Amino acid sequence: MQTTVLTFKESGTRAPLDPRTSLYAIVVISMIMIGGGLSGVEYWLRFGCCILPFVLLLFMRNVRFASLYFALYAFAMLMEGTLIQLTDGILNLILVILAGLISRFLAPMAMGYCMMQYTTVSEFITAMERMHVPQTITIPLSVMFRFFPTISEENSAITEAMRMRQVSGTRRGLMKRMEYELVPVMMSTVRIADELSQASLTKGLGGNVKRSHICEVGLRVQDYLLLILLTAALVLFMVH
Repeated sequence: MQTTVLTFKESGTRAPLDPRTSLYAIVVISMIMIGGGLSGVEYWLRFGCCILPFVLLLFMRNVRFASLYFALYAFAMLMEGTLIQLTDGILNLILVILAGLISRFLAPMAMGYCMMQYTTVSEFITAMERMHVPQTITIPLSVMFRFFPTISEENSAITEAMRMRQVSGTRRGLMKRMEYELVPVMMSTVRIADELSQASLTKGLGGNVKRSHICEVGLRVQDYLLLILLTAALVLFMVH
């Protein structure tokens, strides 16, 4: 008996946040995390920005990714607070770079991951059209929005095929694995990009007539609250 597991998109549950709110959150979090300092008000603003992706991951019941996110940030804070002061030389440089990359770029990436997980392409396109974004921007973004999950599924299928063919991890087997896995992935990349572009145009994205939508997109209470908090954080960050 085969069991079908529904993802957040396929379950019919409406996304916790409007796509426009998610995009705004990604921009604000990126600005604060990348440009913020390690002390004072900016430190607490950065800490608050770290919480949002973690809460969304828990809401999506993605406990594994949420745990990984929490562990990486805890490790980055440990490096910034203790390990960097106790080391010197090349090890200190490595820890500074590693802690900086994790603490400044992980939160925006996690927020983008959350958006791609709980937002369908139709919802994203509808939100872009309500923002009056030109189709020259909407079409590439919609293709990219579906491109990465499709490539991930394709890579998983290729990896499983390699496992069934018992491609070993020896030196010779590793070279075969690179040949048998990278070449199909590269070919699939070109094919999938072309197919997704054709699918977008077939759905009327390139037409001059206004498209109709059956998906439900709109700002709700949580969207307004988050927009207010993000705007206040951005203003405080710019003024401080």
